[in-house]
Amino acid sequence: MGDLLLLRVIGIVFALSSLVSSEELLVVGETKELLVTPSLVVKVNGSSRLKQDLNTLCERIRVHGFPRFKHVDKYAHSLKLMVHVLTGGNTSTTHVCFHRDLSLGIGMCPDDQWEKVSNGSWFQTMSLFDHKILDVRISSSSKVTMKVSTVEEWFMIRIVFLILGTLLLSSANSLSRSVAFYYTCVLTVGSILGVLVLLFQGLKRLPTGLGSSALFLYSSVVVGLGGVCFRYVPELFHSMLILMELDEGIPESVALGLWLHLHFVGLSLGLFTVKRFVLDKDGSIDVSTSNFVS
Repeated sequence: MGDLLLLRVIGIVFALSSLVSSEELLVVGETKELLVTPSLVVKVNGSSRLKQDLNTLCERIRVHGFPRFKHVDKYAHSLKLMVHVLTGGNTSTTHVCFHRDLSLGIGMCPDDQWEKVSNGSWFQTMSLFDHKILDVRISSSSKVTMKVSTVEEWFMIRIVFLILGTLLLSSANSLSRSVAFYYTCVLTVGSILGVLVLLFQGLKRLPTGLGSSALFLYSSVVVGLGGVCFRYVPELFHSMLILMELDEGIPESVALGLWLHLHFVGLSLGLFTVKRFVLDKDGSIDVSTSNFVS
């Protein structure tokens, strides 16, 4: 009985050591490239790309980015992660999954997240300060050696946006008191401006009142939540198209008509909001709304 228990412990330790050995660490700024040969055998079940009960060779590479506050000078940079197949079998059997889900086992990404390494190469861009996981899967018995490397890329557009954002921030007080600024915003982001002002009108009617500190707090929360929710609007729209079975083959004229309709609805909402809630009867800007926008 004791010998059987010892054998089980040795087997568990061996299995854990094989899992650890199947993970590589790529530290940005320290590791320029890695040579990887997937060796961990993983059985894939119920996959639409691969046959059922097929043994695949997998490997995991953890990508660790820079500490954000120690490398502020890298603000305008991004990291390009590249995979090149050097030697081995057919590259059409090589797939990669780029994610940050630590709960997934090696080679256990959902089927729709796997991407084929076409023509022997694959690349993806990520934040220089992010920590992500690259899973590699080879759906053949032959050994494949690949090179995983990183390249830092500098984007001038980020510096431009930083300068524009600083200028807008410094001139927020004067812009929030300009009628031309509101109508310019209506023409560009009409629906967003309309929704924000309507939410502010609801905040003004809270029974506790709205002091200067509360105004700043509520404004930050509203704009922050609005920005987060706005990211999921395209996914929600796509889900609605799938439910209506219009996700494939929708005519370009219909898509253009829908886009124009949404644009004019947002424009109308923005114009109504400015005239109803932003401008006073004498044509001046409402003070509380100006402070909120500022």
